[in-house]
Amino acid sequence: MRLVEIRDLDGPNLFLLEPAIKVELALDGAPLSAVEALGQTVLELHQRAGADLPRITVAEMETPGQATLAFSWDHRRFALGIADAIARIATGETGDLSDAAARLREIRAECKADDAPLMIRDTDRRMRAIAVTGTNGKTTTTRLIAHIGRVAGLRVGWCSSAGVYINGAQVVEGDYSGPSGARRVLTEPGLDLAVLETARGGILLRGVAYESNDVGVFINVSADHLDLQGIRTVRGLARVKSIVARVTRPEGYAVLNADDPLVLAVGETVRARRFLVSRDERNPAVLAHVAAGGRALVATPRELVHLEGGERATILPLSEVPITFGGRAWHMVENALCAAAACLGIGLDMQAICEGLRTFRNTPSDNPGRLNVFRVGGASVILDYAHNEAGLDCLLDFAETLKQPGGRVISIIGTAGDRTAESLRELGRIAARRSEVVIVKGTKKYLRGRNLEELIGLYVEGIENAGATPYAIEPLELPATERALEIARPGDVIAIMAQEQIEEIVSLLQGRGQAVEALST
Repeated sequence: MRLVEIRDLDGPNLFLLEPAIKVELALDGAPLSAVEALGQTVLELHQRAGADLPRITVAEMETPGQATLAFSWDHRRFALGIADAIARIATGETGDLSDAAARLREIRAECKADDAPLMIRDTDRRMRAIAVTGTNGKTTTTRLIAHIGRVAGLRVGWCSSAGVYINGAQVVEGDYSGPSGARRVLTEPGLDLAVLETARGGILLRGVAYESNDVGVFINVSADHLDLQGIRTVRGLARVKSIVARVTRPEGYAVLNADDPLVLAVGETVRARRFLVSRDERNPAVLAHVAAGGRALVATPRELVHLEGGERATILPLSEVPITFGGRAWHMVENALCAAAACLGIGLDMQAICEGLRTFRNTPSDNPGRLNVFRVGGASVILDYAHNEAGLDCLLDFAETLKQPGGRVISIIGTAGDRTAESLRELGRIAARRSEVVIVKGTKKYLRGRNLEELIGLYVEGIENAGATPYAIEPLELPATERALEIARPGDVIAIMAQEQIEEIVSLLQGRGQAVEALST
């Protein structure tokens, strides 16, 4: 066997719902039972060192020929010492436990309280916590929940891919959708509610930052960031993201999208009550859940509806929920359902929830970079953080609803380089099939292991596979937007996958000298 990685996870993770040490091994033909035998060695080393016995799991990884041994821990140096000893035994470096046991007894004698996992314990948390995960829609849903909470009069902190915010003021800039952002919010004094966007990367690299939450929201799951940290399939990605729902308190709610089979299946693994959401009030899973006494929030073509105990109550017409654009933006309907259900799950007043839904808009001020819509010279421009195949499909679905007779969809595509080559080609194919004009843009910030020529080449391959050619190739989002505006005609829609120059694009649109209107309905 060969060592792939030793990683200390400070909170609930893919392997255990508590802090764990992960020892990942390449089997090199060895059976899984050899890793299971190492688990017995972990127990023996704990015994010899006079430590409490940990909980242990052994699992095959999605990467062929690799497996992970994970065990719970209380003291970092001691646990990493165990992991190092196990790695030495697994790789054949040593078979003697005596020296390792002696070192471990010395380490244990020196262990201090500040060597404990960096996890917020339930006994130390003074505020309610809502955690939000999914492939697409996390940031919008997080922002909307925080907005509703503030409308309800709560002091709210939230973290997301856009930074850390305390009562509406940004206190930290950057991507804080991992455990560091959650810890920053959960340790802020004087808050009533924490809303925590939770991405896959943080779960895989460090675990979630807290012992449990009051509501765990799982919006959807689709292909994104595959072939990283041993996750190669959407099913595997769903297992990672399910942690957010699985650590929800038994008396809390796991808000699950019943329209997504992999998300719905998570309901079988949670200890919390389930609160289902769906864009179809006739969804069989929803009907069965409600019939069994559960709660659900659903959308009809015209309204949001709460179902519970045989009662059907309209919350709001979709025409009064600006982020949905009257229901035309179906993925925003999904986000609104999840946010409203989460707020109901912590007991917020229905009136406050309705007011929050009415007053939150997809504008650069309320929801920057998420389905921001402008009109420039008779054309519509959609600025959106779409960054994968599902996101691009949602963006183009919405673009079709804004296109006028005789108009065209002009798509500007490009994302971060840490996707599979096939995923990047597929972006090109989707854009070519669904747009009259495709402009390819590069990136400076998000190459992530690829060079610019390679990244652009993969998009172009996908476009050409679909029988088209790119209209233009630009190095960044801003010049790509300028090029699109040059060719746009009245009735056209420009759909931009924007990640790194959102503020600059907004300034460009507002500085054109033409009427620019952010649409709310």
